Amino acid sequence: MATLPNQRPVPPEYITRGQRIVEDIHSDYQHIVVAHDPDYGHVLYLDDDLQIAESDHAYNRAMVEPLLRAGLTGRVLILGGGDGGVLKAAVHGGVHEATLVDIDDKVLELAQCYLPGLCEDAFNAPNARVIVGDAFAWLDDANAYDGIVYDLTMEPVRENQSRLEFIEEIIGRIAASLQPEGMLTMQCCSEHQPRLRAEIRDALDRHFASVADGPVVVPSYHEQWIFAHARYPVRG
Repeated sequence: MATLPNQRPVPPEYITRGQRIVEDIHSDYQHIVVAHDPDYGHVLYLDDDLQIAESDHAYNRAMVEPLLRAGLTGRVLILGGGDGGVLKAAVHGGVHEATLVDIDDKVLELAQCYLPGLCEDAFNAPNARVIVGDAFAWLDDANAYDGIVYDLTMEPVRENQSRLEFIEEIIGRIAASLQPEGMLTMQCCSEHQPRLRAEIRDALDRHFASVADGPVVVPSYHEQWIFAHARYPVRG
């Protein structure tokens, strides 16, 4: 987040909440902090942005349960989600083949060490496949998935690309990688970001025939978080 001259940067939440830092490292891709909170257990931060805590099973359920309710349990692709929580919800929920693609092996390593309540045995489950690589690049060859779970940023990953352009591109690419009855599930934004929620919803409506979104209480976030799911990609 940019700061104005003479304006102090906002300290990360592990500082403001007085959490005990147990790991603080810089991987090849990002700054990773694992802290411990007496109420939420171990908490994962990437580039000082809170990702998930051991208490936050509601987050992972919100990402996977729409697929399970729809019976889309064949081939599921998880983009991001290196903490393993979504992967666990998928493989324990009965998904036959769950493929997780995350670029940072350090996140996977730290999750297994400090967030076992979230990931449990998911990384080694017989119906799990874990790929250390670029999730965006993986989409270039992805096709005919029953479900795709998007657990990555909603901000542009390339220079000179607006947020609207990025959202349109990534949702379009995901729609093209699904089978005709397939479903995308995703985390969207805070309940206090109505503009971003509307931007995502507009893109989903253009690329899918059936769309829904709504708020979920995620304990460590101290606010409701918006999740969406969309089914039946529109072709052409």
